Amino acid sequence: MALIITVWDLPPAEQIEAYNKRSKSWVSTVLKQPGLKEFRAYRNPYRTTPEVMVHTEFDSLASCLKYIESEDYATINSEMQALGCTNLSVQLWGASPIVPEPLKPPGG
Repeated sequence: MALIITVWDLPPAEQIEAYNKRSKSWVSTVLKQPGLKEFRAYRNPYRTTPEVMVHTEFDSLASCLKYIESEDYATINSEMQALGCTNLSVQLWGASPIVPEPLKPPGG
């Protein structure tokens, strides 16, 4: 298991409609990546920076790295910046050797 955590701030108001339309294509592209297990997107309810956070989980660190090194990933990041997204930050996380798979509470 490996996780990419990406955060950014939304574009200015005059670009938000174009951003919203284009983001559907970005999500579709991510969902086609080999090894993808789960994609989640969040908005900051306080509207402070960062405003958006995305978790992209892969089956392995190798799959995760392959995506980060792909043309799809580069294109998405370039388009986000061109539309006015700022403060883009990316973290890559590998599975813990102590808890390599998700745990759920008893009865959950």
